[in-house]
Amino acid sequence: MKPEVAVHRLSREAGGRVFWRLWLLATLAFIVMAGFAAATDYFPADLWLAHRLQDADAPALSEALDWASRLAEMPLVAAVGLGGALGLWFLASRSEAVWLVAALVVSLSNGGVKVLVDRPRPADHLVEVSEKASSLSFPSGHVTAAVLVYGFIFYLAGLLVPVRPLRLLVQAVCLLIIGLTAAQRVYVGAHWPSDVLGGLLFGGLVLSILIWTHRRFRSLMVGT
Repeated sequence: MKPEVAVHRLSREAGGRVFWRLWLLATLAFIVMAGFAAATDYFPADLWLAHRLQDADAPALSEALDWASRLAEMPLVAAVGLGGALGLWFLASRSEAVWLVAALVVSLSNGGVKVLVDRPRPADHLVEVSEKASSLSFPSGHVTAAVLVYGFIFYLAGLLVPVRPLRLLVQAVCLLIIGLTAAQRVYVGAHWPSDVLGGLLFGGLVLSILIWTHRRFRSLMVGT
């Protein structure tokens, strides 16, 4: 084995160990958070944070938040994911297309976590609720879907878009959608801040696995 190949392999193995340790710590944090969410309707800081965000009464802000949230809800997020996958397929990036569809499909697992935690939505006597939802609250499904679909598009842009300004634009839009969606779910009273944080964490955990498996697949394909 050539020395540079051996060094590359050792570096990759060390990076893999660090990744899995961090991933396990983040998973433990999510499990602890989900346990607390199952035991209480809202965390001590949730009420204060929700009131502070809802006090920001600006039409432009409300429109921006609603725009982002619509892009993270079904069926529009499905259209973005499937449309992006179709485009990648015809551009001969077929493995990336499959992984993007996987990100969309896996986002549906959020509903199973909600059932396990069984946390109710914010009550309208505690916060201003302008969007009624019948499903359970923790973690936020909109945020989970946004992290998985737009987070994976962010990752793919770094791999596949060679023009730097265009790549940065795509990645900035993805981050904007994720961030504004998270804020919007609290702003309309559909979720507590801890629900949103749970969605970010759960989506991030799953996204990291998708990216890791995709990178491993690419490495095997090129024989490294």
